[in-house]
Amino acid sequence: MNRVSISFFILGVTSIVLILLGLLTAVSGLCLVKPDVVEKATAGLLTYAACTRLHLYWSIAAIFVAVVHGVAGLDVWLSRLGLDGWWLWPIGAGAAAWFIYMYLA
Repeated sequence: MNRVSISFFILGVTSIVLILLGLLTAVSGLCLVKPDVVEKATAGLLTYAACTRLHLYWSIAAIFVAVVHGVAGLDVWLSRLGLDGWWLWPIGAGAAAWFIYMYLA
């Protein structure tokens, strides 16, 4: 299995994770505006406090998944152009570390 095949696989997996994170962000944002409606619609699962945590505090995992998804997408794109993008992964690791550093600061 070559690097581009692995990048295709990573792209698919991270797409699903990002869809779920995006859905949670949208629902929690709606919850911040209309907490009573969302609390009723989710049978009390999403309270205002839970929505605040979901919406306002990005987790380190979400940052990491977004960067990995972007790097995998660029790797696939460069391979379609006939270019070797092995150097994207070290740069992506550095970008993820930088974003996480800013998040924790």
